Amino acid sequence: MKAVEGEKRKAMGKHYYQTVIFDMDGTLTDSVPLITQGVQAVIAHYHLSAQTPQQLKRFVGPPLRIGFKKYLDLPEGTLDEAVEVYRRFYRPRMTQVPLFAGITELLQKLHAEGMKIAVASSKLEELVREIARGTGMSPYLDCIAGTQEKSGTSAENPRDVASPLTRRGKEGVIRYALDQLGMENSLEQAVMVGDREDDYQAAKNIGIAVIGVSWGAGNREEFPGAPWVTSVAELKATLLAK
Repeated sequence: MKAVEGEKRKAMGKHYYQTVIFDMDGTLTDSVPLITQGVQAVIAHYHLSAQTPQQLKRFVGPPLRIGFKKYLDLPEGTLDEAVEVYRRFYRPRMTQVPLFAGITELLQKLHAEGMKIAVASSKLEELVREIARGTGMSPYLDCIAGTQEKSGTSAENPRDVASPLTRRGKEGVIRYALDQLGMENSLEQAVMVGDREDDYQAAKNIGIAVIGVSWGAGNREEFPGAPWVTSVAELKATLLAK
């Protein structure tokens, strides 16, 4: 039955893009407030100076260890503990975050049009899967991909970040999703949709198109030369262009 549905969806696809890979936080889920609250829990735990709302948005996108090291100036030996402090706050609440208005309808439409749809996030893959189920996205997704924390790999090692095998950063996660969808040799038909510079840079490194969205944690300057949409309706029209 799944094979029949897959062939039917493939036959329907007449759009410029055949595969859409979405970032999750700030693109599909309205999770920026929860993420920044989690960072504030870390700041309070270590008695650090408070940060402004704009400063806190810097933590949305990059892996936690990198954000805590770069923006909180935490020493290397403290980073694992800081990640656990954050996750103790975040995990019980993460499936309660809403999807942005219109996102469910967008995913339903893309799915009905026969397009392949993936989520690629810098979160741990197990968390991405839980959130996808909790928010009701799962039925419309052909691939759910997130990072891994395998011993001997690092989110600060460019090879580990870029590899679909180690998946320590956004580029490797996107490459993994493309592999899972069978699109590694059809990159011209794929597009990445995100809200932060890491989405833009990963897509550029891989060689796929990228679209930035205005409702997340980033800004237009993080997507130089790329389309920038300001509503879900505009995004829908762009993705369904023929």
